[in-house]
Amino acid sequence: MSSSGKRSQVPVLAAGAAALAASAGLGYLVWRARRASASAPAARPVRLRLLFGSTTGSSEKWARHTEAELQKHLQLAGAQAEVHIENLETFDFDSILEKGVGQCADIVVVMLSTHSEGLPPPSCSHFCTLLDDHVHDFRVGKTALSHLNFAVLGFGSSDYEEAGHFCTAAMRVDAGFAALSARRLLPVGRVSDTRDADSQVTPWLERLSELVMRLSQGLEVEHDPTGNAEDLGLGDGDYSDGGSDSTSVGSDASQDRGADPADVEDLHEDGCATGGASKGKKEVREMVTKRHREQLTKEGYKIIGTHSAVKLCRWTKHQLRGRGGCYKHTFYGITSYECMEATPSLACANKCTFCWRHHKNPTGTEWKWKMDDPLEIVAEGVELHRKMIRECKGIPGVKPDRLEAAMTIKHCALSLVGEPIMYPRINELVDELHRRKISTFLVTNAQFPEAIENLRPITQLYVSVDAGTKESLKAVDRPIFTDFWDRYLSSLKALEQKQQRTVYRLTLVKDQNMSDIPGYAKLVALGKPDFIEIKSVTFCGESKASTLTMGNVPWHEEVKVFGEKMLSYENLDSEYELACEHQHSCIILLANKRFKIDGKWHTWIDYDKFHGLVEKGENGGLGFAAMDYSAPTPDWALYGSQEKGFDPQEKRVFHNRTKRRAKEGKLSEEQLRMYPSNPADS
Repeated sequence: MSSSGKRSQVPVLAAGAAALAASAGLGYLVWRARRASASAPAARPVRLRLLFGSTTGSSEKWARHTEAELQKHLQLAGAQAEVHIENLETFDFDSILEKGVGQCADIVVVMLSTHSEGLPPPSCSHFCTLLDDHVHDFRVGKTALSHLNFAVLGFGSSDYEEAGHFCTAAMRVDAGFAALSARRLLPVGRVSDTRDADSQVTPWLERLSELVMRLSQGLEVEHDPTGNAEDLGLGDGDYSDGGSDSTSVGSDASQDRGADPADVEDLHEDGCATGGASKGKKEVREMVTKRHREQLTKEGYKIIGTHSAVKLCRWTKHQLRGRGGCYKHTFYGITSYECMEATPSLACANKCTFCWRHHKNPTGTEWKWKMDDPLEIVAEGVELHRKMIRECKGIPGVKPDRLEAAMTIKHCALSLVGEPIMYPRINELVDELHRRKISTFLVTNAQFPEAIENLRPITQLYVSVDAGTKESLKAVDRPIFTDFWDRYLSSLKALEQKQQRTVYRLTLVKDQNMSDIPGYAKLVALGKPDFIEIKSVTFCGESKASTLTMGNVPWHEEVKVFGEKMLSYENLDSEYELACEHQHSCIILLANKRFKIDGKWHTWIDYDKFHGLVEKGENGGLGFAAMDYSAPTPDWALYGSQEKGFDPQEKRVFHNRTKRRAKEGKLSEEQLRMYPSNPADS
């Protein structure tokens, strides 16, 4: 064979060898793939139940979001899965005792809000009670839920942690499932309403999704053993699951989880709530989260900086149109359209059942946020208020002269929302208002006695007196402080030391805080206020954060009866008398008799004289007292007057619906007594 022929055979032989090698290699790869396939865990069908118990809607919102996210991930993976979502109010508890069919991965995720005192929402208390019963019933096996994988996410406020009520209901459910040998996928997560929920829930949800996907693929996961009831301080130790043998070990699971329940607020903004987080120095954050800002802005608040706000009062708009002023106009002579309603602290130490803000503001027991300059707060507040006044120009009936006068603010009600004296620089803010010749009406919720003691002169200082007994105060105000009653009493005592005008403000809620009139009367001796305002609670519509209805709102006549009875206890009638009323607001005023000079009430304020006294005091003058800037009260403002506290220079305008119902005879005698005249005749 020629050399050229041999050369031509080389590529052929090489190609054949390559083909043989490729064939052998492909065969090996196929063999290897089949072997891996045979040894890989088989995919498992998943039954996932998302259960929520909601108070304000947070847990329901996140349960529905979780359902959508998990459905999406499972569908993309081609997993055989059933995802159901259900309210714990209607959920059949017995169904979690039933094992799934075959090798099904059975998963239960509970998202539970906190009501009060760390209790679950009333709507799902039955479920929690049944779980507790099963844990303690000797007839129920301790492995009754061993077929379940579970995770629990709680929603509450970390401000209640000191009182031991931060997501306690969620932790009890978590401990209850574990005590019955259910396999915990994640430590109980705790989401605080003091921070943005997205940054807290998302890491927890991402980790949950990973674990659900592993279970759907038939892979092992490590089940977290932490969080037994004894560690959580939940009671008798029967919930302890530390010795459970239900924990399996997976190669990719975390090995360094701590033994404490997860508090999402203690973690980094991007961290996951899995416990054992490093607790370095916390960054000083802003009080108003993105969620708070959105909710408050939606309701008409103008947010100032990071923790303050202003909002236009409805009485400002009423009096701009000549339709009457607020009760402060009747009792103390302010001009409602010249008043700015504001707060330097949106945070509060209570979550009152009658809060007209429906708890959309932050809560706290101490200042732990970034702090804005008081001069800047006042300057921006004034500008925002003026802007809102200018926007009233187009409202039908607005009087041009009043609109022009309203651009000069003369009064500031520091009672918009939250607790004004929580702001550490409150004195500087008040001084700036007084420097601008703006009077101050500051309301405090009686939980910061030292701040009351340290306050410089206020035009009129209020303390909210919402209950006559400790038990009633706890139920109505839902305070965060554990020593709330001591703080309450100390705040009232601090009021007595003030030389300027002081007020007890009682907000009456029928069937909640109106039964103990003698208790209220006893509290008067602690603070010896100049005035006692007794008002009906304002119903602000239905809210998931409150159970109040119109049935809890006392009529004006009921408020009057309450005040008259209160004077009959503790010899109060020797020092106080019914002085004024404002029927339109369902409020009456008891005044100390020293304000009745020569038979004439002097509940009004001489504002120019007040500012002169403040200025004199700043220049080294002696202190001044409440009587030094009092002024005569007009007859129409007096208790029992024909006008019932409605300024005769204003025009009472009834709602068209009210007039129609009056003409049709659909208003009861009790309702008609609420008006100075029959709306049908207007």
